[in-house]
Amino acid sequence: MHKKWIDINQIYFPDGVSSVYFEGRRVKKEDIQIERSFLELMSSNYDSSNLPDHIKYLPRKQAAEYLGLSESTLIRYQEKGKLKWITRRNRTPIYSRETLDNFKEKNQ
Repeated sequence: MHKKWIDINQIYFPDGVSSVYFEGRRVKKEDIQIERSFLELMSSNYDSSNLPDHIKYLPRKQAAEYLGLSESTLIRYQEKGKLKWITRRNRTPIYSRETLDNFKEKNQ
């Protein structure tokens, strides 16, 4: 059985709506934003210090570069509770850019 792949850019969210039904399934706006950010970062060569404002979620590798830390240090901070990542089943941990900015301000 093959999973039907869809183009996430086809999904439209009206203002004030957090989820919609698309092809018989409920799709959350946050999940689509995470996926769009992830795909854009993986397909381009953005410098971690000059990220566009519309990218609100960063995978672990880019989050470590954004904070100037190693990935193992980033994981250690998450395990100690200093940082929180968004877990997605069978996927790379994702960090909210807002959380990373707050962490950066506290530790400088």
